Amino acid sequence: MTGSIPDTFTSGLRPEELAVVVFDQVDYSKLPAADHTEASAVTGPLIEQALRRASLTAVLESWRIFRETGDGLVFGCAPAYLPQLLDRFLPALEEVLADHRSRAGRIPVRMRVAVTCGPVSIDGGPVDGNGAARVEAHRLVDASVLKAVMTVANPEATHVGAIVSDRVYQDVVLGRYCKLHPDRFLRVTATVTGKKDFRAAAWIHVPAPSAGLLAFPPAPPTTDTPPEAVALPLPEPDELPVRPVESTIITTDQRVNQGMAVNHGITGGVSLSFGKPDRPVRWR
Repeated sequence: MTGSIPDTFTSGLRPEELAVVVFDQVDYSKLPAADHTEASAVTGPLIEQALRRASLTAVLESWRIFRETGDGLVFGCAPAYLPQLLDRFLPALEEVLADHRSRAGRIPVRMRVAVTCGPVSIDGGPVDGNGAARVEAHRLVDASVLKAVMTVANPEATHVGAIVSDRVYQDVVLGRYCKLHPDRFLRVTATVTGKKDFRAAAWIHVPAPSAGLLAFPPAPPTTDTPPEAVALPLPEPDELPVRPVESTIITTDQRVNQGMAVNHGITGGVSLSFGKPDRPVRWR
């Protein structure tokens, strides 16, 4: 064979693997415009306070990316900290936000948190932090099902709702590096309104569930509803149209007779379901 092989593909070094954590304030857009500056200003300090309370100052001193997003924040750190971010930082953040709410004159802050892991580019430039893991984290934090969970919870009792990628769940939670039991996470199919190309398996964890998230036993089933899948009425997130869900329902893989389950409709409708458990339901 004569001639040269065209250099169609070029190889390069694989970017550094990072844990990526994205935060978004719940209902930030509902605040009066005059309160936006104060609400944005407290995001970083509250997260820093929670990291210190969780004895994770090493994350503060070594994070590889850090960006404020107006109503939220994103940071990247070594994947080795993933177990502690789940079992120590998330409950610490819940405590910090509850303390913040209890202080007179403070604007209440609630947060949705997404945790992913993967290659992220770090080159010291102004656009550090690019990669699929970061894109996934920003999509997950906006997932309709996570917004619905935070809507159902009592805003004075539940300040944090977290969603982790399937990879983080498999590697860290099922791998038992994390102290949280796998049943403390609920498998969902994450979709985002207006992002039809995004659909991913993910896992929700709420450190301090309340209100509708604790509703048990469910209402008596109707003749059209099997006893093992009784739907709990759930308000639509404010940005979703309030209409009956007529599309195919995507159900979770978790059996509803083992706790709480979520049905997520393609059109954005979400329902939480509860069934009679094989053992007492316990939120630790």
